[in-house]
Amino acid sequence: MRILSKVVFGGVACVVLAAAAMAQQAKPAAAPPASPPASQRPLPTLNITVPQRDRDAALAYYRDEAAAGRCPAPLVRSGKSCGAPPAGSRAWKMDQPLPEGVKAEAPPPALIGKLAASPAGYQYARIGTDIVIIGVGTRAVAALVVDLSKM
Repeated sequence: MRILSKVVFGGVACVVLAAAAMAQQAKPAAAPPASPPASQRPLPTLNITVPQRDRDAALAYYRDEAAAGRCPAPLVRSGKSCGAPPAGSRAWKMDQPLPEGVKAEAPPPALIGKLAASPAGYQYARIGTDIVIIGVGTRAVAALVVDLSKM
């Protein structure tokens, strides 16, 4: 009798385990979550650190130009001197592409020659009173070099 109960119990256990395995296989595989379109995915960020030497070089360039009586953009002449226009709100955000209508201009070549080489895929640009590093294809602002309104 003992042997018979072990066989029956063992058989029932096998049936239960087989049914559980079939139930798991019968469930449809969950589809991987759909990724958002490329236009909605956040951009990868590159932690670009601007050396203090570059910040100092940019400020020195604009101070020297102002002292020589030249007012390169974005500096404005007021009387016999020139200086930065009053600070306004920034039209850009860090790690975000530039909004439509915001124009990024190349800084003066003499200034770019004094700065360290920009990382591959990035370039220096001037947006208002800010000298920044932006992505070439993405137009995403990666780093602020200097804010000229604080001269």
